[in-house]
Amino acid sequence: MAQIARFPLVRVIYLILGLICLGFVFISWLPGIPTADFVILALFFFARSSRRFEMWLRNHPVFGKIIRSYQGGLTKRAKAIALMGITLSIGVSAVLLTSNTTLRVVLVAVAAIAWWYVLSRPTKPLGARA
Repeated sequence: MAQIARFPLVRVIYLILGLICLGFVFISWLPGIPTADFVILALFFFARSSRRFEMWLRNHPVFGKIIRSYQGGLTKRAKAIALMGITLSIGVSAVLLTSNTTLRVVLVAVAAIAWWYVLSRPTKPLGARA
């Protein structure tokens, strides 16, 4: 468990960000919008703002399963799918949706960080579920 922020204002900001992330989960039925990412991000913010919200999220019947699955690591297949998704979405954005060189550089940097993050997660053994 993460340490709760020391200052009350920072805790309130983290709590609001966690609630916003959780709100985005409910629009994740739209194509291309991930569910697990918002749940994990909400957990990050709740862990720094409120133990009660953190434990509620961890023990939630739906969100708790997502968190437990994430904490166990990713299968090689899940990593490959994530890397392809990152590459495709950012690649299309950088090539087709903008002509601004600075924005393209920023998108490539975001892709590199996302790749690093996915590759730095533990890899589940063969036969495990993502």
